[in-house]
Amino acid sequence: MFAKYLEKLQSRGKRCFTSQEIMHDLNLSSTATRAGLYRLKKGGKLISPVSGLYVIVPPECKPYGSIPAEELIPLMMKHLQAKYYVALLSAAGFYGASHQKPMVFQVVTSQRIKHSLKFGRIYIQLIYKKSLDLFPVQDFIVSSGYLKVAKPELIALDLLKFPRYAGGMNNTATVLSELIESIHVHKLIEVAENLGEKYQLQRLGYLIEKIEVMDDTIKKPILDVLSHYVSSHNLSYIPLASYISKIGHPRCQKWKIIENIHFESDL
Repeated sequence: MFAKYLEKLQSRGKRCFTSQEIMHDLNLSSTATRAGLYRLKKGGKLISPVSGLYVIVPPECKPYGSIPAEELIPLMMKHLQAKYYVALLSAAGFYGASHQKPMVFQVVTSQRIKHSLKFGRIYIQLIYKKSLDLFPVQDFIVSSGYLKVAKPELIALDLLKFPRYAGGMNNTATVLSELIESIHVHKLIEVAENLGEKYQLQRLGYLIEKIEVMDDTIKKPILDVLSHYVSSHNLSYIPLASYISKIGHPRCQKWKIIENIHFESDL
């Protein structure tokens, strides 16, 4: 009964269903429904990323334990009615900055989800933010709908805001060196101001200037705009790495940066 129900849904192009839907469609009690869904989950035919939602795992995805993360997220967030965006290293890959593909799929969401989202080889890392109203995202088409992905300017800011999710300063520099071609500097400044994170422009300017592998024809115009911004605003000195003590380290006057960490791009 349950297997045929899945086949019927798939023939109609449906990727998921709720516990209420299957109870209604098959006219089952909650006990019988839970028992049947448990068997399907145990057999690897279903996963339940959040309470009440069941996602069908087709045969070709069974070895991975789930459908791909980029297909699962739109289904899950629609069910939760939550705002979100694919972030950091995962988002950078959508713009060609995929030198080191992350082991996890990183998502910022307005919904608190405390349990781990790990299904076989698929691992989704969730970062909570209360409000996502001003965050610039771009829709990418995936087989399950539209996937909201951070724009390059937001990725650059988030790499510095969430260093423990970015793989360290060396990896951040590597990603920036690949992402730089997709960043529009005036949009970057606008996003930083809207989010109250203009101090991150100091860090970005310092990092970009220090990364030697970047093409100067791309790098110089960005640095010119950022350095003018920093020099024309009353900004305080900040540490390059916020998680390391700023005492006893040299200072870079141009960017008003306390040089409390050394880094190099992995390229």
